[in-house]
Amino acid sequence: MLALALAALILTGAYYLGLRDQAAGLEAKLEQIKGGSGRATPADRSSERGAAELALEVNQANEVLRKLTVPWGGLFQAVESPDGENVTLLALAPDTEKQMVKINGEAKNFEALLRYITQLEGRAEFGPVYLQSHQIQQQDPDKPVRFSLLAVWREKP
Repeated sequence: MLALALAALILTGAYYLGLRDQAAGLEAKLEQIKGGSGRATPADRSSERGAAELALEVNQANEVLRKLTVPWGGLFQAVESPDGENVTLLALAPDTEKQMVKINGEAKNFEALLRYITQLEGRAEFGPVYLQSHQIQQQDPDKPVRFSLLAVWREKP
């Protein structure tokens, strides 16, 4: 699993570098288009449309870069439970703009869920942790609790 995570990290890094170079090229192109003269000819208007499309493309590339620069390793370590038998993580969705992370998982019981929330709040990476929803899985004989949390995420400097 560690080898898979390392391979994913290497591929993500390579993809990030490619996108960074592409974004730099697009930003240079945008500056070149913006640096034109003050008179507006039909060709200028079409280049203005091209500049708007290019600006949109640059914004989209920057959004992808922001998502790729999420410190996944630190985030995974922060949400891992030392009590791995009682809490299983099902999904992790960071929102870099809002500095929040949504965590979906399943706990052995409600007490284990509350301990997990307390553990997360005790981590330096997180501020308040909110229980968005929980549901006891009645069809399962062990009756685990499926949950969704929202945690305020503090990126380390």
